[in-house]
Amino acid sequence: MKISTSISIGLFLSCCITLSVHAQVVKLKSSEGYIQTEDSVQLFYKILGEGKDTLLIVHGGPYNSGYLIPDLTPLAAHHTLLFYDLRGAGYSSFVNDTSKLSITRHVNDIETIRKHFNLQNLNVLAHSAGGIISGFYAVKYPQRIKSMILVGPMTAKAGWNINFDSKLDSTALQIKKQNAGRYYASPADSLKACWDFYALEARGYFTSPENVRRMWGAICNCNQANMLNPKRWYIYQSMGNWDITTQLTKVKAPVLIIAGKEDEIPLKSFEQWNNSLPNSTLLILPGSAHFPQVEQPNAFFMAVELFMQNITPDMSVMNVTGAGIILKGDDEGTAYQRGRASVIKVENELVRLVNNGDWESVSAIYAEDATIFPPGAPPVYGRQAIASFWHIANSRGMHTLELQLMDLEISGDLLYGRGKYVMHDQQDKIIDVGKFIAIYRKEKNQWILQTDIFNSSMETRSPIEIPDYLILQKE
Repeated sequence: MKISTSISIGLFLSCCITLSVHAQVVKLKSSEGYIQTEDSVQLFYKILGEGKDTLLIVHGGPYNSGYLIPDLTPLAAHHTLLFYDLRGAGYSSFVNDTSKLSITRHVNDIETIRKHFNLQNLNVLAHSAGGIISGFYAVKYPQRIKSMILVGPMTAKAGWNINFDSKLDSTALQIKKQNAGRYYASPADSLKACWDFYALEARGYFTSPENVRRMWGAICNCNQANMLNPKRWYIYQSMGNWDITTQLTKVKAPVLIIAGKEDEIPLKSFEQWNNSLPNSTLLILPGSAHFPQVEQPNAFFMAVELFMQNITPDMSVMNVTGAGIILKGDDEGTAYQRGRASVIKVENELVRLVNNGDWESVSAIYAEDATIFPPGAPPVYGRQAIASFWHIANSRGMHTLELQLMDLEISGDLLYGRGKYVMHDQQDKIIDVGKFIAIYRKEKNQWILQTDIFNSSMETRSPIEIPDYLILQKE
C-alpha cells in the first residue's frame, strides 16, 4: 500500500530517473489526437495499450472519457483501448448549435472513428448514455458490430423513472444545490468549483459515499465550457420518445450487459436490453451501482476478459479475488505483462498474509531494507518495524485488505506500480479507501517490494493513522 507526500515522492522519483537515464523504460503505450468530422467538429481521442483487439470506449453523460480512463486502465494490459470525447464534451469541440448535437450526429461520429482507424468492425464498451448511443449505432450498422459490452446502459426505451439523487440525504442535496449555483455562476476557478459540485453528484451513482472514494475518474479534467454548456443535453431531446427494443433484434453480435444491482437505472430496463438482443448475456453484480468497474472490479474485469475470449461469463466471476486479472500467457508475454503478473502475485501474497494475521511472513514479502511511507506517520524502516506496522493497523480495526494494481512502469531494475487499496473492519464495513505507489527492485531476476507509499482518499482521517498517544484511554 502506498503514497505519502508529493514532495517526498517527487524527490525520490527524480533521483531514480536521474540514475536510470539510460535504462529501458516499459510502460503502457499511449497517444492522443483529434479527428475532424464531416461537419467540422474536432473529436478528441486517446489510445491506451497495444493489444491485438481494439475496444472503442463510449462514455456517458454527455460528460467526457476522463471519468472512465483511469478506472478502465487495467484492460489496457491485454487490449487496445480507444477512448473518445463525444462532440460538445470533454476536449472535443465546443458545440452550441443543437442541430449538431442530435443522436444522428453522435452515431455518425462512431462511424467516422471506425473509418479513421481502419477498423473493419467494432468491439464496443459503452457506459450509461454511451450505451444508448451505441445501441442506435448498432441498429443502423449491425454488420459493423463485432461485440458490445454495455455497462449500466441508459434505457433502450424512454419512459423509465431514473433519479440519481435518490441516494443523497437532505443535507447533501442542499449542499449540492449550493455548489451548483457557484459552479454555473462562472467562478474564477471553475475546475475547483467543478470538483466541489461533482463530488456530491457522484454519490448518487454509488452504493455508499465510501465507495465513491474508490473512483479515480477525472470528470472535471476537460474543457470547462463543454461541462457548463446546457445544450450538450440536447441529445436526449433529439431522440424524442425513443424505443429501439424492436430494432435491436438486428444486432446478431454477442453482447455482454453488466449492471450494478443497486443502480438507479431500473434493473428491468437492463432485462429489456437483454430480452431485445438475440445474443446477449446479462450480469447483475451485487454490491455495486452505476459503476461496477469501480465497486466490483474483480468481477467486472474477469467478466470482460472472459467475454473477449468468446467465453460467456456467469455469476462465478463474483468469486474472483486478487490485485488484478492474470491471463494465460502473461508470464511469457510482453515485458509489461510479465512485470504486471509478477507484481500482482506479490500483492496477492501480501494480502493473503495480512488477512491471515501472519505478520512475520508479511514482513518477509519486503526487501530487508524496505521502507513504508504510511499516512499521518513517519516512515517505517526494516522488516521488524514493518511487521509491527501491519499488526498495529489490524489492532486499530483493519480486518481485511484489498489491493488493485492499476498500472505500472519499469525503468531498468526499478518497477513503479500504482493502484488502489480498501480496508474493511470485522463487519465488512469500509474503514479506509486510498491509493498506493509500490516501488520494486529486481534482485536475482525477481521483483522485490522495496518502498511502499500510500495515502487515504477518505473525507475524514483514516483510523489507522491516529497515533495511540493522541487517544485518551479510559482507566
